[in-house]
Amino acid sequence: MKRTVEINRRQFLRGTGGLMALPFLSSLPLSIASTAGPVAQARKRLMCVGTFLGMYPGEWHPQKNSSRVPRLLEPLADHRSDFTVVSGVDHGINGGHKGTPSLLSGVYQPEYIGESIMVRNQITLDQLAAKTLSRDSRYHSLQLGASEGKPTQTLSWDENGVPLLPQADPAKVFEKLFVNDLNPKEASRAMGFKRSILDIVAEDARSLQKEISSEDRDKVDAYFTSIRDVEKRIERQQQWVNTPKPGVPPLLERPTTFHENLDLMFELSALAFEHDCTRVISIELPAGGLPIILGGEQLSGYHGQSHHGKDPKVVEELIKIEQMHTRSLAKFITRLKGIQDGDARLFDRTQILFGSGLGNGSSHSNRNLPVLLAGGDLKHTGTDLIFEEGETPLSNVFVTMLQSLGIEADRFAGSTGNINNELA
Repeated sequence: MKRTVEINRRQFLRGTGGLMALPFLSSLPLSIASTAGPVAQARKRLMCVGTFLGMYPGEWHPQKNSSRVPRLLEPLADHRSDFTVVSGVDHGINGGHKGTPSLLSGVYQPEYIGESIMVRNQITLDQLAAKTLSRDSRYHSLQLGASEGKPTQTLSWDENGVPLLPQADPAKVFEKLFVNDLNPKEASRAMGFKRSILDIVAEDARSLQKEISSEDRDKVDAYFTSIRDVEKRIERQQQWVNTPKPGVPPLLERPTTFHENLDLMFELSALAFEHDCTRVISIELPAGGLPIILGGEQLSGYHGQSHHGKDPKVVEELIKIEQMHTRSLAKFITRLKGIQDGDARLFDRTQILFGSGLGNGSSHSNRNLPVLLAGGDLKHTGTDLIFEEGETPLSNVFVTMLQSLGIEADRFAGSTGNINNELA
């Protein structure tokens, strides 16, 4: 019997213990239940990336009437016309580290319990956007981490003020995206034999190849190659984790570091966006956790560097660490630019927010926050927006972001308007 193909917005390859979604393939017909034409392809996404320790302000904020490129932006040079740094904005709060969860909510509500402070929060930008953007995707949103953080460092909060803790294990994220949770025993057995998800769905994949155009076959091949690469990177990571260690191995042989893990999370995010598993993702860069390799030496975190006390040597170390942050971001942008999403690049349909709720880690200031916007339908001209400090709430930026995503919003948290004239 000839196989009947019915493809909707979420396309899957199936196997015993495996379920793998596919990117949009133009040569396959859409089912009646889906939206036909370009509308079906124009799915907007939102990525929010937050660093717990801020970004060193002296090498982040561009200066008026200066052509000098801050060092923390140097890794992003190839994408200069596709992002905008917004300076002079904040949420008008003063809570130091405890105020960092306010980045995406605009709200800082400390509650004193004895001598301890419990931070209460309200719905964050990503979760508000997910209500509209992810209504018909598999997952409402994903919360990921470059490393294990603390609940007090959480980026995403739901409408009930509950923190949505990030997942920092790429193997678990991979299983969430690609393993069929309807048959967990079989999936566990298959993965136990270290079978690739591509092997599990191989029969369905071969059948699919006969029904799509040569252009779509190239797209599927590239997609499969990316998945296989992620599997190998995760396997190398797991091999090190599960190997008995009589002594500490040479640092250069360690496959698991903070930024390698961050790169994996970015790659998994690109795949999740490509196959429309979700349209909203947040990634947290916590203060510690996995080692950071700096000049061949292992750091257990960089909290000390962020509290540099203006020591030139320590400041230089901090800049190099934070350049690794923006280097990972640059690779993610490059990756999204290389993925076609219907008649546009995935980057052009993905709004990226990179920033922190901490403006200066050394002084514990929540003023003049580091904010970078890239991609999406936002207007990037290669120049930056520099507002007078204290005059423009960061929430005004969020209103413009939401409206650009097609979400009706005139206010968000403490907003007083929008910045549509500058960015939309």
